[in-house]
Parts: sequence; C-alpha cells; structure tokens
Amino acid sequence: MISSRFAYCPRDGTKLVPTRIDGRDRPACPVCGFADFMHVQIGANTIVERDGAVLLVRLNYGPRDGHWALPGGLVENDETTEQAARRETAEETGFEVALDGLLATWMRPGFPILVVIYRAHIVAGELRVAPDEASEAAFFARDRVPPLEELAWPSTAHGLDAWRAYEPERP
Repeated sequence: MISSRFAYCPRDGTKLVPTRIDGRDRPACPVCGFADFMHVQIGANTIVERDGAVLLVRLNYGPRDGHWALPGGLVENDETTEQAARRETAEETGFEVALDGLLATWMRPGFPILVVIYRAHIVAGELRVAPDEASEAAFFARDRVPPLEELAWPSTAHGLDAWRAYEPERP
C-alpha cells in the first residue's frame, strides 16, 4: 500500500485501496470516492537584513542542535504565511519585522514541507533569543555566512543563496 495517513476511509470506514488518480496511485475509498492526497506542511522564514548583514539563529534542539537557521517555523492553521513569518521572527529573535516581499520558496520532492522565505526589515525590538529554540542569534555579512555544513536545513541554504543573488532593481 502507498504511504498514507489513513488505512480506512475517514468518511465511511471502508478499507482504502490503491487507485490511479491524476497519474498516481493514491489510497482511495471504493465506496464514496475519498482519496488521500499528499498533505504538505508550510514553513515561513525571513531574511532579516541590517546594514548589509543577514540575521541567523543557532538552534539548540533536536538533530540540528548547534546549526544556524533563518528565523522561522511552521504556519499555524489560523494564520497566513506572512503572519507566521512575523510571529516566528519575533518569537525567536525579539525583533518585530515588516515584510518586504517574497524572496524564494523551497520544497524537496518526498519531503512534505513547503518553505516560503520573505525579505524583512526590523521595525522594533531588541535582539534576544528564545532559549527554548536558540542558543544565540547574530548578523552575518555576505562573506561571513556560516558554511553549508553549519546550516540547519537545505531551505536555509536556498534562502541565503536567494539573498546573495537578490538585486532590488531587477524585475
């Protein structure tokens, strides 16, 4: 059976069976037609720039403990990606930010998280880390960004690459 959150139909309890839908085998109910499509979590990160440097946080939990990441996290059901980006940045860094536009998105096939990365600038607050999430936060000049092996996630590297390549006057 293909990977699914369900073995049985959440509508009528019938055992799901592999069914070809939109060119893919998906778990589906032969009675009511329910089909389980891949569900993706959404993450929202920010590239906060000050004086030409980018803000990163050093994580202090899980398998990425000690690695650097963009401020951000998962979007809650009752918020937009923009709201999540601002909330997560404030929680992790102490800075209230205004978003300056979408910079990049990142997703790897088979990895069910879509990350949206916004450019942002600080409007209020003082730098402080959330001790349950990060051990430190710091601004890094373009030529001083930690190397790839010190970054927490592929989406962090992707966001930093997009930041380095960004030219505001280019359409």
